[in-house]
Amino acid sequence: MTKTSSTRTVGRRDVLKAGLTAAVLGGTGFGSAAFPTLAGHVGSAAWANGMTFGVGLDPAGPEMALPPGFSYKTFGAFGSAMSDGFITPPIHDGMGTFQDGENVRIVRNHELGSGNDVFGPSVIGRRSTAYDRTAPGGTTTMIVDSDANLLESFVSLNGTDTNCSGAPTPWGTWLSCEETTIGTRRGKDREHGYVFEVDAFANSSQNYSPHKGLGRFVHEAAAVDEETGVVYLTEDNNPDGFYRFVPDTFGDLSSGVLQVLAIKGQPNYNTVRNQTVGVPLPVKWFTIDDPDPEDAERHARAVYAQGQAKGGARFLSGEGATYREGSCVFGSSDAGDLGLGQIWQYTPTDDAGSVGERGELELLFESPGRHFLDGPDNICTSPGGAIVVAEDGKENSSFMRALLPDGSMINLAQNLVGIRLSIIDASGKTYDPYVPDDDFTVADGLGYSEFAGPRFSPDGTWLFVNIQVPGITCAITGDWGSLGL
Repeated sequence: MTKTSSTRTVGRRDVLKAGLTAAVLGGTGFGSAAFPTLAGHVGSAAWANGMTFGVGLDPAGPEMALPPGFSYKTFGAFGSAMSDGFITPPIHDGMGTFQDGENVRIVRNHELGSGNDVFGPSVIGRRSTAYDRTAPGGTTTMIVDSDANLLESFVSLNGTDTNCSGAPTPWGTWLSCEETTIGTRRGKDREHGYVFEVDAFANSSQNYSPHKGLGRFVHEAAAVDEETGVVYLTEDNNPDGFYRFVPDTFGDLSSGVLQVLAIKGQPNYNTVRNQTVGVPLPVKWFTIDDPDPEDAERHARAVYAQGQAKGGARFLSGEGATYREGSCVFGSSDAGDLGLGQIWQYTPTDDAGSVGERGELELLFESPGRHFLDGPDNICTSPGGAIVVAEDGKENSSFMRALLPDGSMINLAQNLVGIRLSIIDASGKTYDPYVPDDDFTVADGLGYSEFAGPRFSPDGTWLFVNIQVPGITCAITGDWGSLGL
């Protein structure tokens, strides 16, 4: 048991008693009474209680501080009713945006699953479409108008586990990545650790199968080369590889080759420490012979081990990824000499899109201190080519930053919603002192949740982002050009 307050104790699996298993209404999945609403959870604004704001930020409302002149609205909160009759699941994570006439579709991951000690047994949405009826993760799709007003929302993928981040594709789908390799040995009906492809324009949940060729490992994020259709993939299992999937046919991920990045002439190159910003490293790619190893549940590093055996490079805490002007930019949240995070960029140089492609790896940024960057997680590209970075640090503050094209880092937003134990219990992120991120802080016993899933609307007007716990989607707008974005 874990002491979480002066009046009560809970263990890691108390969440199963705190609303999630109670949500199994007649075995039909999470119903309208599954979770409490957010009413009363957000509570008094942190900015009314003497909170210190990041440089260049002012309180814009009870949830966020933003640059002067910027504003935001919220929707799609955990516990709110959706158009399909279900309620909005918790633990909002990666998102993709897609133009749909005058409206925008947003596909949003929900990181419910073993990675957050939420083991089911329920599923979100209709059980008939679930890949695995013992897995609680998945995605919801939201449709908003040009003013970011919510029009519809519904479950679009279910029966998956620990859906972390992913990537929008040029052909109108969302790649949703499972950050776990749990499977039948631990009570699941099916194996996990895959990438699922969700039709962004479907109006209900569908029966989806995983793209096993993209590997079975602890997936974090993805990014798709708009010209070649190559999918870049990050891993978050410490240590990690950086991968790419070369499809046999553009837009068809059912067949192809999975490869791992290596530094030419330097087998098992360690990117974690003693790196220099701006120094290009020559890259070659090695093929992973068995992308779907049978022992992946017991040995989550089975794919990584294959890459290491061939000379693959070593990263630490692979996180978000985004495509920018012919390059893939991605983060390592715990790497760097201070362990505060790095931002890398891979650029193809020869035979782009082929199995024999060569390229260069370059360190764009390494955090010199927490006030610059603390644990880069989900990232996206701004209309002007900046890299928006959501933090998942370990202090009692949470920021969204932007790495500008000139190499400088600025503040974009600060989370003002303090976490309460009631929210932790209801959503599944139960306090656990054995997990480093769960340390108590002076702010409110548990601090401030990470931002997750930043993604601009296709026209560049709105920046959508989640406050993961308690589970709120925010739409931010303002003069992005004035910030260099």
